[in-house]
Amino acid sequence: MTNALWGQQWFFIRGCLEIPVHDSAEPFLWGLWASVREEVYDEISDSWEEQGRERVRGPFKGRLANSLSVYTGTLDLKVKILIQPVATRPLFIVEDLEHPLAIEQHTGISEERSQSLASVLLHQERPEWPADV
Repeated sequence: MTNALWGQQWFFIRGCLEIPVHDSAEPFLWGLWASVREEVYDEISDSWEEQGRERVRGPFKGRLANSLSVYTGTLDLKVKILIQPVATRPLFIVEDLEHPLAIEQHTGISEERSQSLASVLLHQERPEWPADV
């Protein structure tokens, strides 16, 4: 993506941020974007179908490119990007251990918190769209 105003290019990686859910085999999963340097984007892109890439590539550094409504200050939050096996998106690990998202990522959340997050995200008010859209 090119920023016409400054002539800069921005590079983004789609990944997942997992939060363990206590007493559950399944984590709470966020699908997010991270901005990365061009070299990082190129390396991840070039190895997208490379078997065993998770053992020889990364970790990389990036910054979250999302503002999460249930946490403050997530846009531009530093993340470590861990490459996963082929056909699996990279994992994002929040590096600011003081941030509430990082705390939940490292300590996990209750099933009740997981359901509460899902409920808030699924039932957020949507904008009213004109009938002709």
